[in-house]
Amino acid sequence: MKKNDFIIVGILVVMLFGWMKFYPAIEKKYFPRPEQPAVEQRVESVPQPPLPIEQVAPELTRASQTSTEKPLAPEQFQTLENDKIELTISSHGGAIVSSVLKDYPELNEENSAPVMLDFASAPALRYDGLQLSAGTLEPIDGGLLYTAPLADNRTFKRTLKLEGDYLLTVEDSFVNASKIPWALPELRLPTGPMGNPKGATTMRGMSTLGVDTFVPVEGMTHWGKKLRKFAPGKLTFTSTPETISSRSVDWIAAKNKFFVQILTPERVADGFDLSLRREGEGKDQEIVEVAAALQFEQTLVAANDTFTRSTRAYIGPKDFGLLKKHGMDQTEVMEFKSVGFWEFMNPIMYPIKKALLWGLIHFAPFGSYGIAILILTVLIRVIFWPLTHKGTESMKKMQSLQPLMKEIKEKHKDNPQRQQQETMALYKEHKVNPMGGCLPMFIQIPVFIALFAVLRSAIELRYSSFLWISDLSEPENLFAGMIPFVGSLNILPLLMSATMMWQQKLTPTAGDAQQQKMMAIMMPIMMLFFFYKMPSGLVLYWTTSQVLMIAQMLIKKKKEE
Repeated sequence: MKKNDFIIVGILVVMLFGWMKFYPAIEKKYFPRPEQPAVEQRVESVPQPPLPIEQVAPELTRASQTSTEKPLAPEQFQTLENDKIELTISSHGGAIVSSVLKDYPELNEENSAPVMLDFASAPALRYDGLQLSAGTLEPIDGGLLYTAPLADNRTFKRTLKLEGDYLLTVEDSFVNASKIPWALPELRLPTGPMGNPKGATTMRGMSTLGVDTFVPVEGMTHWGKKLRKFAPGKLTFTSTPETISSRSVDWIAAKNKFFVQILTPERVADGFDLSLRREGEGKDQEIVEVAAALQFEQTLVAANDTFTRSTRAYIGPKDFGLLKKHGMDQTEVMEFKSVGFWEFMNPIMYPIKKALLWGLIHFAPFGSYGIAILILTVLIRVIFWPLTHKGTESMKKMQSLQPLMKEIKEKHKDNPQRQQQETMALYKEHKVNPMGGCLPMFIQIPVFIALFAVLRSAIELRYSSFLWISDLSEPENLFAGMIPFVGSLNILPLLMSATMMWQQKLTPTAGDAQQQKMMAIMMPIMMLFFFYKMPSGLVLYWTTSQVLMIAQMLIKKKKEE
């Protein structure tokens, strides 16, 4: 292999590491709480990065719990449900203490109970800063009415209605029946805490928990990646949060790998905050829970007047089609668009991701997403066939020029500059592009990255089986805990490495045979390392793509004989 080829391989390795860096280790489940102390961090009125973010102290105190001067009356519950979701509403603040998503099983087994997002320890949509002592819940047409009397002829009323599959509308009325104005204090309206679903796994160093915000001017911010920069063991935890200048937000979201809560106020909120909880100590600390909250500034309610605030709450799957209906870029909780340095790639990558998701959904006969991945792989191979064919031809031409290149090298061995000039002239004379042989690998990288972005959070793949694979969104995890060093057996990455070795053996060589032989071993081993813990759906795509490439080479070779 030539020096330039090593440079190309080096670039590919850097790109793979870089790609992994930009995508947020599966956290432990939030309930039940561990016996050891946990650490909570809270970011208040979060500014645009890279401004500093404060942390709040080790005592785990839920800011979303309602401040009260009197003990709350015994808690009562009412349910609000449709065909897709069942919400349990508490008489303490009219808040959500649990959400059952009926279409999604909690475990990958027959007769599993549906997924339940449990907010009992930190109820969603319970105002922090509003003093409530008691409240009542009563059914109304299409929903529930919560009423809580306050002091001095003031009342808090909340109407909750399910308007869509997973969409809850919340209308809060602050009724001032007194003869003096009511200075409504600053309030927080939080999501419930989000931990990862049972059985979810991911690659080491990555996180699937996150908080997203959308602001009118700056657009999307994905805070999940930034939370990883709170390095365990390197932070000083204080009991007093650092105050940062606030900014308005159109909506906030707290999410895990497959499900999300999105709070969208009717009018832009005055600010937001986010919080996280860690488990473990030192370097073993992991983020196991995230939450977010809208912030509202003090409001003056006139005498004998009512102030009303409306909020939409989506509590459901990260389903692109459903989220698209809500507008305001809420599909971006799936992180299909890059932000920051890679934003310039969105005109290319975003359509590819949408097309792959569309194909994944529409090419799945009888619910087999494994078949859909195979069909997508074939279509991608057909689309890129001219380029891969051109790359193969370029490698063959390079191989045929090796004797002439060797002569040039011997003739001008004492003059590297002249050697380079003669080599480039030889390429030009025979119309050979020295980079052409790398096309087959380069053209797969954008598709690979796009497919990873789709598969990492596509709810459609969750618990979708194919052949011996029980869940295409996870590694195969055969004989879990029984395989030394790696923990479980994943067959597809081994097949992928074997097909890569075979493909490289069939590929025309254009450099030193010994170096080429070494790379034919090193590259598959390196890719095995990268792919071993990746979702099996992604490895299925790459393996199938290589098998098709091998078939193409064998057919071409047979025709030439």
